[in-house]
Amino acid sequence: MSQLSTLPKQEPVELLKLATNCKKAGDTKNAVRILKEAYRAINRTNIDHGVDVFLRLPHYQQLAGRPEQAWKEFNLLLVEGYPNQNRDEAFIVMDHSVIYDKMRLFLQRENCHKEAIKFGIFSWLLWAIALHKQNKKKELKSWTANKQMESMLIDLLDKANRPRLQNELKQLLERELATLPVINFPVLGKYINDLVLR
Repeated sequence: MSQLSTLPKQEPVELLKLATNCKKAGDTKNAVRILKEAYRAINRTNIDHGVDVFLRLPHYQQLAGRPEQAWKEFNLLLVEGYPNQNRDEAFIVMDHSVIYDKMRLFLQRENCHKEAIKFGIFSWLLWAIALHKQNKKKELKSWTANKQMESMLIDLLDKANRPRLQNELKQLLERELATLPVINFPVLGKYINDLVLR
């Protein structure tokens, strides 16, 4: 317990390692507590640790049997960001792509495979938008190629036992890609849910 009582004096990297060790040992309660302390320590610096560090918290909370809290953390990251986040628009879109992908994974772990489809598609589209904003034409062409799109859709739809929707969703995504970087995600999300959850 003496190790834990000195948390505020430790560097963020040390705290992150300590949280990881607690998680590996199955002590998710302390892992969550130490991770939050690491975030406070990061907030006292000006170093961008990247979105992955802040995505550990919802993962740990899911492991701890607190899915509602985990989901809340995902949404906070989308709305508020994280300490020292790069505020460049393209980087924020990339962060959102990564967050949506972790939300997809979270839902799949919760056996909500149909609900996960929308988040997987959002993640894929957001990455395309980020590449577009960075004028990375070659990477964008590769990312949005038919083979890539089909692979992404097959993976999502097979897990949800909805393979018959592949062509319809593919046509939808082709229409959305034609309007890059402008995509109406609320309307798109409703359309996907209506299609997938019926």
